[in-house]
Amino acid sequence: HVDNLIPLMAEGKILPYLDVPLQHGSPAILKQMQRPAAAEKALTRIATWRDICPDITLRSTFIVGFPGETEDDFEILLDFVRAAQLDRVGCFRYSPVKGARANLLPGHVAEDIKQERWDRFMALQQQISAAKLQRKVGKTIEILIDETVASGAVGRSSADAPEIDGKVYLPGITGLSPGDLVEADVTASDEYDLWVG
Repeated sequence: HVDNLIPLMAEGKILPYLDVPLQHGSPAILKQMQRPAAAEKALTRIATWRDICPDITLRSTFIVGFPGETEDDFEILLDFVRAAQLDRVGCFRYSPVKGARANLLPGHVAEDIKQERWDRFMALQQQISAAKLQRKVGKTIEILIDETVASGAVGRSSADAPEIDGKVYLPGITGLSPGDLVEADVTASDEYDLWVG
């Protein structure tokens, strides 16, 4: 059970990174998706996990434009994202999949509305991510080096899954090799990435 892993993360025995398939924040849409979890319970669990392991990185993926999603449902999703303050988030526009039960549901959302909701969702999450990464400026972090280039190196912190999350850029830092672990002070950030120097 995932709740049993959080104390191990707090003790440093497991990397404190958790990808939770939340998918939406509206109870009505979660029911349409046949997702058993309630959004309120998810927020309570997230708060508990952070109480136990303050350094935990939480990632999830959401879907906008699922059949039947109203503007109210979408606003509930945005409220959920504001409350959850997840570290890393992906978002997809719903699209039919061959043989999926959802294809038969009423209330398919127009493509332009899906796109507009996706844009609003991502703008909100970028604000959250930028604020969270800004709080890392001035702190020392451990970086796993993934690649070296003539002008420096590129790696990731324990909060960054490879090829999914952000990167840590080490401009002007040479003499490193992929696989090296280094510590450095964060000097800058944006919506997704960090820079050290």
